[in-house]
Amino acid sequence: MGNSQSSLPTYYNADPSNDAHTHSLSGYIDLASSAMGASVVRASDEKFGAASNLVKASAPEGQSDAWVTRRHNPTADWAVIRLGSTGTIAGFDIDTRGLDGDQAAAVSIQGCMVPDEEDAVVDGDGDLPVAWEDLLPKVEVSGNSRHQLALWTPTAATFSHVRITLHPDGGVARLRVYGTVVAEPTEGECDLACATTGARVIAASNDRLGSKDNLILPGLSTDPSTQGWKTRRAHSADHSDWAIVRLAEPGFLTRIAIDTRPYDGDQPVAASVQACYSEHANPERDSECFWYQIAPRTELNANKLHELD
Repeated sequence: MGNSQSSLPTYYNADPSNDAHTHSLSGYIDLASSAMGASVVRASDEKFGAASNLVKASAPEGQSDAWVTRRHNPTADWAVIRLGSTGTIAGFDIDTRGLDGDQAAAVSIQGCMVPDEEDAVVDGDGDLPVAWEDLLPKVEVSGNSRHQLALWTPTAATFSHVRITLHPDGGVARLRVYGTVVAEPTEGECDLACATTGARVIAASNDRLGSKDNLILPGLSTDPSTQGWKTRRAHSADHSDWAIVRLAEPGFLTRIAIDTRPYDGDQPVAASVQACYSEHANPERDSECFWYQIAPRTELNANKLHELD
């Protein structure tokens, strides 16, 4: 799949088989997830399904769990999403699972950057005070499918909002906007291991039962799909699992919070934390990297926030 509007395609299908465990968008975070704080600001029509379904972190569960507009729109339908964090964009997942016949015929996506949140007022035409930039041209979509479309070159510009347009109407269950957080420099103490400040989980030994990326989401999740990093059960007493988090920026560490909420019986027996400084994307590949133990093995209780100095 490529862009037919240009001799040079701007995007490609990152997962033609629709079942790859990893692909070119796997290393990015979903900026348009409610778990990141994203929200739908306004939509042209929500006759058969709320536009807020677009940003749910969970997988869609049928036609009622999608944004679906009324039929026979003479123009097009749109929804404007405020991203959870500003960032550059690498691609999209247009998810129509659960829609078989009610999906949109085609979809396009635009983005913009609104520096001041007070100015982010969407008018009746789906416009903001700044101009929209085309990110994904009009592409045909199929029912009951995921369309994971990667940009050949991630954007250099940062974006705070995206607008998805349905041509001419129909439905989409979820919209994932994959990219890299570009956060404002911080002063004083902040959470360097939070996705909204730019942290990333770059590797984990296992995340069979709960995504490693859940480790760094902000706040306490009430959605089972984002409630923590969870590995398969081990059948030996000396087994351990690990995850490597690239912090948002280098910093002096003062406190660590290890949160087992809401696990009760599924929490680890204990945890320890090491830290290093490396300019490599993955410090495991840095032969000069040295890991320092900053929190020794500590027993963990169920359903508790453990704070360590």
